[in-house]
Amino acid sequence: MKPPRKPSYLAPLLALSALVAGCGSDPEGADLVWPIGGTDELQPMSSSFGPRLQTSRDGVYDFHRGIDIPTVMGTPVYAVADGKVTRAGRYDDFEDVVVQIEHCDAPGACFYSTYIHLALPVVETGDQVGRGEHIGYTGLAASSLFPHLHFEIREGGTEKVYCVHPLRFLPTPGGLPPALAVRRTDEDSTSSVSVEVEATLPGIAPGLTEVAVVTESRSTGEVIEERVFDYEEWNRKYTAEGDAAIIDEQSLGGIRIEPAKFNAESSAYVIAFRFSNLDGTASADDLRITARARDVNGHVVEASAP
Repeated sequence: MKPPRKPSYLAPLLALSALVAGCGSDPEGADLVWPIGGTDELQPMSSSFGPRLQTSRDGVYDFHRGIDIPTVMGTPVYAVADGKVTRAGRYDDFEDVVVQIEHCDAPGACFYSTYIHLALPVVETGDQVGRGEHIGYTGLAASSLFPHLHFEIREGGTEKVYCVHPLRFLPTPGGLPPALAVRRTDEDSTSSVSVEVEATLPGIAPGLTEVAVVTESRSTGEVIEERVFDYEEWNRKYTAEGDAAIIDEQSLGGIRIEPAKFNAESSAYVIAFRFSNLDGTASADDLRITARARDVNGHVVEASAP
């Protein structure tokens, strides 16, 4: 296994810029509050949605379906929006006490906020709750004994396969878009191309949702291949096939994912994607390689390999 990646020199700049920019929000999350604090004030996260490095499991990479907010045991937890409590207590498909709330704008247009590792819920199934209403207290995660709230948004259904990036919904900093660095890692082959893309975001709001690489012909502009790692799509695909937690394989669909260590003190969220065996062109001079990244605020940035 390769050693974990280290944050790039862009980390302090991105973190500072995001703080200066202040808090904006995605339209979806304009009326929501944070589950810790119960306001629109951003909370530090020790893990974000998507691939992460688990040092507690000897450096295994897994797929995290929510965000972790570290806090002392017994911290009040609040409903992020108005809704109806659909779960409150212990269930076979959760390792700890959970509260799940259904939020519907219209029939069939629902999302489910899910609060896990609770010590005690103070609501019951069937209760109607308001935005910012106290629903429970934080506890310890049974698997790690780490005191925190694991928070998920499940859009369109109650199961894990429906998990999406919570920072699409919660108030988050508008800040800067992701920073991208891209380079070829093959021996200048034309027919088979390998590329590494490193994405860096402010650690206070690690809202990356997509990274892609495109190969195309310079002379014709024709796209030869586009390969995409979409965080939410990956969860839907691999969760449906069984245990989607471990992704420490040499390649999943020709993409290897290498997250850097990240916790609530990190100034940046850094993650590398290694795209292998991409289709190229007959001539090296005719090959253009472009990387693309998207975040929860709708920023889309591109960078080209030199």
